[in-house]
Amino acid sequence: MKAIFKIIEYLPDTKQIVVRFARYNAPQSIDKYSKIAVDYSQLDFQDMESFTKSLMRTCGDDRVKNQENNETGVNEAEIITGEFKLSDLVGRVIECKTDDHKRAVLKMRRVEL
Repeated sequence: MKAIFKIIEYLPDTKQIVVRFARYNAPQSIDKYSKIAVDYSQLDFQDMESFTKSLMRTCGDDRVKNQENNETGVNEAEIITGEFKLSDLVGRVIECKTDDHKRAVLKMRRVEL
């Protein structure tokens, strides 16, 4: 399932971002959905794709899966790639996929066998 999110506010003092989540085919504009403050210290900042996946795993998947799937959408979203800069994402509607978390790349620095 496709989903979208919009970062409303970036709060570097408290290490939080304020985000809205919605289904890609949501019946309302993303601005009509409730917002949530997310502590970004546990998110992956390696690149845009890693950030998107970690944000959705942390809190977005559950919120989006609770919404219905049968209505047409009104939101226009963009796909992000490239170098990560959190302040550039504020106010943008971003497309992403929900995930079941059974298969994912594990990021690690060293493996001891």
